[in-house]
Amino acid sequence: MGDYTTMIRRPGVLRIVTSQLVARFPFGMMSLAFVLHIQHITHSYTYAGLALGFETAGVAISGPLLGRWMGAFGASRMLVTTALISTAAIFAIALAPVPGEVLVALCLVVGLSSPPIQMAVRTIYPTLVPKNRMGVLYALDANLQEIIWIVGPVLTTFIAAYLGPAVGVIIMAVIQIVGAIWFASNPEVRKLVIPKSTKKMGKVLSNKIVLATTVMGGLLVGSFSAVEVGTVGVLNLQTAGWVISALSIGSIIGGFAFGHRSKTRWALSRFLVVVVVGYASVYFAPNQPIWMSIAWFVAGLGVAPALGLFGAIVGAALPTSETAEAYGWVQTGQMLGYAGAASLVGFVIDTVSGQASLVIAAVFALGTLVVALASAKITPVISSEGHEH
Repeated sequence: MGDYTTMIRRPGVLRIVTSQLVARFPFGMMSLAFVLHIQHITHSYTYAGLALGFETAGVAISGPLLGRWMGAFGASRMLVTTALISTAAIFAIALAPVPGEVLVALCLVVGLSSPPIQMAVRTIYPTLVPKNRMGVLYALDANLQEIIWIVGPVLTTFIAAYLGPAVGVIIMAVIQIVGAIWFASNPEVRKLVIPKSTKKMGKVLSNKIVLATTVMGGLLVGSFSAVEVGTVGVLNLQTAGWVISALSIGSIIGGFAFGHRSKTRWALSRFLVVVVVGYASVYFAPNQPIWMSIAWFVAGLGVAPALGLFGAIVGAALPTSETAEAYGWVQTGQMLGYAGAASLVGFVIDTVSGQASLVIAAVFALGTLVVALASAKITPVISSEGHEH
């Protein structure tokens, strides 16, 4: 904890971390808010899963482009412009009386115009701390973002149960525009200069570390959508949000306990073993809320440490001119994984059962572990002191 306390005392760190946390908070609500609202309107989990899949596919498409455009047009301008477009589409989803096909199309617009908060903040982080302290800052970021995934699902299900699913979508839209403008107004964001990459679009993927991290991110984040949508398919609405939040509670505890202790190139694989074990254990009692909460909690212990390493590894492996696009591709991989898993889970719930959909989480996590083991020899080590080896 001492490393984290020292980190937030550095100039600008607390302000940037807090504002980006608010700006990214809607992502903790979005998946469940869209699923609950669209399923309520269309009475179909298939439509809800497709809508969520199209939204995340939109983010996947736009991520690398927005990463490069921040260098061409400025980070603040891109953040505010995309936030305005995305927020308008979210309001239309909540309020416009349109059929399921149009809701799916609007979700695609939301994804395509998703504010590139994560790419911007991860490009800013190396300007706030020495390179040999980046590991600690990325671990702190991964730990704190779990607040989004603890509060977000619970808040969304509570609002949907007592005020209606549409209200949750509206509140999400308001938080997004306020948070994006707040983050974009920071002097570090306004003054951020991202050198234009001299390489062709997508060339950064020829870096094996970036490619491996992109694949792993897609598989791991895909497992999250299987947990979220699958849990809603198994349990009642009031209970599901609390059960889902157990994954993030475990994650934030695991992050603060282990996230800064990544001393070997096998650290990522060890964290992912914990995730796989937690996901697999849910099948002992896949319809019992308490047991599901325990299983998700155990899995969560490895999530934040793994996500923190994803960011630190890419940041340590590339020059600043390439990191924004690289993080864009990593985000693309994550969103493709989320989209694929969400669509698959929605179909399985409608055609088989909610319990069957939980298998997808374990399969995706196991795939992440396999890639981590295969790429361990080329992965840079980010030590607990933040030193790069």
